[in-house]
Amino acid sequence: MSTAVPADNKKLGFANAFIAATLMGFVGFFARHIDAQGDFIAFSRMLCGGILFFAILAWKGRLSELRSYRISAGMVASGFFMGNCLSAYIAATQLTSIANAVFFIYIGPIISTLLAVIFLKERMKFATWFAMAAVFAGMMLIVGLVSVDAGGVHFGMTFSSKTFVGDMLALYSGVGYGLFLFFGRFRTDVPGETRAFWNFVFALAGISILFLFTRPGVAQMATSDWLWWIGIGIVCGFGALGACTIATRHLKAAEFACVSYWECVVAAVFIGWLVYGEVLSAVQLLGGLLIIAGGTGEMAIGLLGRGLKRRKVPETRPV
Repeated sequence: MSTAVPADNKKLGFANAFIAATLMGFVGFFARHIDAQGDFIAFSRMLCGGILFFAILAWKGRLSELRSYRISAGMVASGFFMGNCLSAYIAATQLTSIANAVFFIYIGPIISTLLAVIFLKERMKFATWFAMAAVFAGMMLIVGLVSVDAGGVHFGMTFSSKTFVGDMLALYSGVGYGLFLFFGRFRTDVPGETRAFWNFVFALAGISILFLFTRPGVAQMATSDWLWWIGIGIVCGFGALGACTIATRHLKAAEFACVSYWECVVAAVFIGWLVYGEVLSAVQLLGGLLIIAGGTGEMAIGLLGRGLKRRKVPETRPV
């Protein structure tokens, strides 16, 4: 179809990955202002995303795409795990330590990369492995999982029977995040807005199933809670997850993974430090620099490598 964008548009992919990671970093900022259960907050992100992408398709006169492109198992799985992993993550932050919850969900990009290498045969350059190691190490430093003081190096994760349920939810959030990104690499023939709409629809279905067990209440929510609830849906749902869906269509799993850790820098520096005045240690600043270096390095590799390949292709002239 004429509306389809080339599946290997790296510039569009990296731009959307950066936007997604930036907006995702504001989740904590919005969530602090909402007196509601985690899965109900996640529901807003899926609902607003679905409604707004439907509106975009209607405005562009492309609603026919919702029928012309066949819905596959990969599209269903991508949306389902998108909704479930975010619900599980928010619930995990309430039942275990933030360090544990953050660590487990951020193994998601690693899982998606390994699955793509094994099953989709996506090739990984040594420089990409190095960039991924840098951003993962940077994540552990900037969120405080690893700290350094006079007594040596300390690892921040702890486990106990009291936090077992929270830790399992955190683990599921990481696995679910990885599967969401992995299945997002399928059906690249479907235009970005159409894929995003179906992702949000199946995410809503998955969260609605969870409601049968969690039964979230809304009686305690005031007007300000509802306004922030809509805000997180527009910014971190429609904006962040919509851009994420488009990015995974154009980037390899490893390329998206390296950029996705920029979220940690946004949350720690722009929200934690600038908004709430939380002091950043030298180790955390080092972590931020590692994430920036790894992410920008991978973008350079992806964009420059693409340009070099195009230069090597001989020019064809009509006979």
